[in-house]
Amino acid sequence: MRADSPAQIGLRVAGFAGASRVNGPGLRAVVWVQGCTLGCSGCFNPATHAASGEAQAPEVVAARVVAAWTPDHMGLTLSGGEPFQQAEAAAEVARRVKSAQPRSTLMVFTGYTLEELRGDQAPLGAADLLSEVNLLVDGRFESGGGGYSRPLRASANQRLWVLRGRSPLSSALPPDGASELAINDAGDVLLSGFPAPGLLAAVRQLAR
Repeated sequence: MRADSPAQIGLRVAGFAGASRVNGPGLRAVVWVQGCTLGCSGCFNPATHAASGEAQAPEVVAARVVAAWTPDHMGLTLSGGEPFQQAEAAAEVARRVKSAQPRSTLMVFTGYTLEELRGDQAPLGAADLLSEVNLLVDGRFESGGGGYSRPLRASANQRLWVLRGRSPLSSALPPDGASELAINDAGDVLLSGFPAPGLLAAVRQLAR
């Protein structure tokens, strides 16, 4: 095994939800990665930009996802942060989850465009992760871009790609602007999905 093989590469994790219905079609586990250099103005998750925190082995992250799995789960969603800036480790997580749950699908939210991910300047390991992706939402977040009227997209420039498998049924997609609010055992407030700006501001005020 190479010293830099995916099994040896850690994934910096910003957050985890074992069950979510607003981060992709159907019930899904969600892993938010830590680290993004794209710097989109007005980003929903600015706390995930710094490449900080201890990296976790892909098998550890995958085991946590599998432990949360139920018969109702449809797949795993990777968000961030920027999953494609940790593509090798993220791909290994996806492979392990799919090995344990062969009918699962992988959805990824990325600030890169699909053309960038397939181009000569793509992040390291991008092709490896793309080979595991079923659904992809691509493109930088553009503040005020009016994407809330379309499922799973936060600004109008972003696109939803079905890279493999069947297109998700409309009945499995979360409603426009859907969001979830949860408080974990440590008392941390987790707001995810596509909250309206007013709700986001209110939650940030309450969380201070």
